[in-house]
Amino acid sequence: MITLPGMLTFAALALVALVGGVSLTRLVPGLAEQHPAIVALTLLMLFWAIRERLVRYSTQRRLLAEIDELSDELAMARGEAPAAVAAAEKAEPRLAVAAAPEPADDGTLLEAVRDALNNNRVELHVQPMVSLPQRRIRYFEMLARPRDALGKQYAAAECLEALDAAGLRAEFDALMLLRSVQLVRKLEHRARDAGFFLNLTPAMLARLETFTPLYDFLEREGERAGNIVLEFAYDGISQLDRGGMYRLSRLAALGYALSVDGVDRLDLDFAGLAKAGVRFAKFDAQLLLDPAAMARSPIDPADLREACTRHGITPVLAKVESEADLVQLADLDFPLGQGMLFGVPKLAKAA
Repeated sequence: MITLPGMLTFAALALVALVGGVSLTRLVPGLAEQHPAIVALTLLMLFWAIRERLVRYSTQRRLLAEIDELSDELAMARGEAPAAVAAAEKAEPRLAVAAAPEPADDGTLLEAVRDALNNNRVELHVQPMVSLPQRRIRYFEMLARPRDALGKQYAAAECLEALDAAGLRAEFDALMLLRSVQLVRKLEHRARDAGFFLNLTPAMLARLETFTPLYDFLEREGERAGNIVLEFAYDGISQLDRGGMYRLSRLAALGYALSVDGVDRLDLDFAGLAKAGVRFAKFDAQLLLDPAAMARSPIDPADLREACTRHGITPVLAKVESEADLVQLADLDFPLGQGMLFGVPKLAKAA
């Protein structure tokens, strides 16, 4: 929809382009034979393209600033200085060493996660996903990180393992989905071009008891489907039966793009994934840098992007930790990248 400011901007650029076109055809000998309107139209297209790039860049900067503000708000609510949050992103958490011991077993960790859930101490973090090679922010991935009463933060991977073992992952993901969508609502007007990856467990697709409320909720939030990508672990998706794959495709039918992460092989069933609605596949950089793994692969890494693109799937280079890794994998021509090299997870306001 064209807004009044947009129309005024277009009119102003058109006027400048017209004046520039007339001036150039008079002053530049090589353009004397061209009609001023043609030169003006060319200039207008150039000016509009530059304007669109500036608007997109400004939107990304505003979004990052908003995330920083949300981080400071939450830090202040906890009685911390905002600078402490920034320092914590670059170093180990202050309380990790002295405040709380490492969990002795999954049972201890599970109790810590349950306590964090019951006392609203599960924080949402966002990590950027960028276009390559430009490194412009295109998406953000939502990450849930529980924190105990003493301030110790638990890594998402170990918490999810404990929840999986206890059969509580679906309930945890349902709560995080609700909070993530609330955060998307808050940010969507400031970042219309940004997308958000939300992680879910494939276990939610395995049974109607867990799938039905998930489907109903996402159906009600359908107006945000264009900004949300639902992400599932590849190993769980690959083990779904026909019923599970059908339910996965029903989520895609609502308008949500789907993603698989943790891909540990290159010879995927691209056609099957595409049919189910998968539009993104994340390949870990360390897998692609492993000579032994690549030697066993029936697909040459150089052909990976073409194989994905042929089925409408965008490959994502995930867990990129250093410039050296990126340089070694540059020839693979991945369109998107994610990892500590491009940005650490930032604390966002709990929804």
